[in-house]
Amino acid sequence: MIFTKTREAVAAPAPAATASAGRKKVLGVVAALAAAGALTAVAVPAAAQSPASHAASSAHSAHHHYLSPLQVASAYYASYNGDLAAGFDRYISKDLVLHGFNGPENRDDWINGDLNIKAGLTGFKMTVLDQIVEGDKVVTRWSFAGRHTGTVFGIPASGRDVQLSGISIDRVIRGQSVEHWSEGNFGVFLDELRGQTPPGTVHPGTK
Repeated sequence: MIFTKTREAVAAPAPAATASAGRKKVLGVVAALAAAGALTAVAVPAAAQSPASHAASSAHSAHHHYLSPLQVASAYYASYNGDLAAGFDRYISKDLVLHGFNGPENRDDWINGDLNIKAGLTGFKMTVLDQIVEGDKVVTRWSFAGRHTGTVFGIPASGRDVQLSGISIDRVIRGQSVEHWSEGNFGVFLDELRGQTPPGTVHPGTK
């Protein structure tokens, strides 16, 4: 339409003048189109410009959103009653600094030991009794129990109902426990497995 109207408005100019006028008209149209594009870009609200870019931005923000220390600790201990191996892999850092019952221990030894206990106790159940948060640390008082029907730490099945209680501290950074401490009556638990301690001696409140 722009070119049509321009041609109708010009009355048979001389050849040289026609070429010059043509160049000016083309330049004028280009400038007008550029100006219109600039105004359009300014006029379109940011929210409507690019849904794809907003989705990418949201994904980027979500990537940097981590569970709180309490959420991490709660989810991890809940995994004892479900897929413990997956919970351990998700919530316990591969660079974990571990302070176990017997001092510093190995991350793999921790999960393998707990999986061995869970497999050897029929009706295994983990119960979280208390959780207290202070900054990036979560204190968890817990107890688990079950019937000793499989081999645990080389101790053959006794058929006894056994239980272990303790207190653990997890320091949580970016959605994972990076340092873990545990205190509990592990020696008494082993005695129960061996039949050297009367059943029911250990209670959740025992420290």
